[in-house]
Amino acid sequence: MNPSKHILKNWTFKACGETEWLPANVPGCVHTDLLRNGKIQDPFYGTNEHNLQWIDKKDWEYETYIELDNASMKEDVRELVFEGLDTYADVYVNECHALSADNMFRTWRVDVSSLLRAGRNCIRIRFRSPISEDLPKLDRLGYALPAPNDQSELGGLGEKKISVFARKAPYHYGWDWGPRFVTSGI
Repeated sequence: MNPSKHILKNWTFKACGETEWLPANVPGCVHTDLLRNGKIQDPFYGTNEHNLQWIDKKDWEYETYIELDNASMKEDVRELVFEGLDTYADVYVNECHALSADNMFRTWRVDVSSLLRAGRNCIRIRFRSPISEDLPKLDRLGYALPAPNDQSELGGLGEKKISVFARKAPYHYGWDWGPRFVTSGI
């Protein structure tokens, strides 16, 4: 799909295992979408940051639909282009796996010609918890790596500093100047 012809809009999101889909803003992330939908308190007020550490322990899904006409189906190349997926994500087109991502610092491009059909198409992205994804890496390594920014204690991880294992913004794990919000999003 030519990106100039089809910009994916009307996204919804939810925690995996839950049933209520809520409106999402893309580009955006789980934290801002939860705040916009009144599901969390202002994370920058007082110590609210401490009450939001559950968010990074869950897997999250984003979903949208796109209508394609017969002319679109005749294009030589039909691809999805994501200028950022933060961070561990699986992309599905019409329930078929199309892409696995593991790096928020790059563009992801995938040809989905064989997965699309004329009419309504579902695009779904499942974000895997960065915490669940990276804790096993630390356990396998068997020793700690330096990560002075990583506020693992606040995140309920004790001394298990895992920010070094993800191709993800280190400041998401906290810093002396900023909060700890290990988020996911498009």
